[in-house]
Amino acid sequence: MKLPRLGMAIAVMAMLAGQSHAQEVRPKVELVLGIQIGFHEAIACGARAAAEKFGADIKIQAAKNYGPADQVPLLNSVLARKPDFIVLDPTNRTSLVAPLMDVVSQGVKVIAIDTTLDDTSMLTARIGTDNVEVGRQLARALAQQIGDKNGKVVMVGSSPGISTVDQRIQGFGEEIAKFKNITFLGTQYAGNEVSQAQNMFSSLLSANPDLVGVASPSENPTMGVAGAIRNAGVADTVSLAGVDASEAEIELLKEGVIDALVIQQPYAMGYQAVEDAVKVANGGAVEKEAATGAIIGTKANIDTPEVSKYLYKGSCI
Repeated sequence: MKLPRLGMAIAVMAMLAGQSHAQEVRPKVELVLGIQIGFHEAIACGARAAAEKFGADIKIQAAKNYGPADQVPLLNSVLARKPDFIVLDPTNRTSLVAPLMDVVSQGVKVIAIDTTLDDTSMLTARIGTDNVEVGRQLARALAQQIGDKNGKVVMVGSSPGISTVDQRIQGFGEEIAKFKNITFLGTQYAGNEVSQAQNMFSSLLSANPDLVGVASPSENPTMGVAGAIRNAGVADTVSLAGVDASEAEIELLKEGVIDALVIQQPYAMGYQAVEDAVKVANGGAVEKEAATGAIIGTKANIDTPEVSKYLYKGSCI
């Protein structure tokens, strides 16, 4: 009689296990990115990998232009699909507050990646880099490339009001002041188009022939400044330190036009955001603030395993 009872017990346990698995929530996640660049492609690849591993239905959208004017309509359009979670990089620290408050009022949870908001009360979580520290790393990387030369440096940013840009500029200003051979001229904003940054820095070079360095806190301005340096033929005299590690940036680093890059971990951001969404959907707890790190890449170390594993690869949007 023991064997039939044991067999029945095993069958019941198997049935319960199957029911438990069936009852796990598979959340619908919308990833709404600011623009289609290498950094965001890496976020998307991490998000897709986590969705497959942990069980989530994911759709990914990227705006044509970086800013609230394009991101808010995109946000409204994905709301029509009634997702459980929206994961996004808020393209402005103030302008996205009210739209995201409206999202949450409709029962949708919001996870911010990379950028953040002045008011984070509506966020389930925020995952990103310590951007003030990224600014400090950017200053140290540029100063190391300049060495003992005396001269001026400038920051070429995209737009004010983006939390990552504002915080990186803050950290850069605090750190570059420690290098007495360097005079920091401040920040010039060029928008998020590569061509705008290229044109602006060409003008800055003409007006300041004693420039010895330039920093940029994000991918597209870095690419634009690099184009201006290459066209002017001043790669040997003007050092450039930028942020991120798209394939195009790495090519310019190896060419010697870009001298240093502060490399973030966007794949990890996208991965953790979707993992957190699945945890929350199934009643779990997640950290309100989670930080991913950054390292400095140069021509000398970019192909080492310690650095190359963080390069932004893939096409997942």
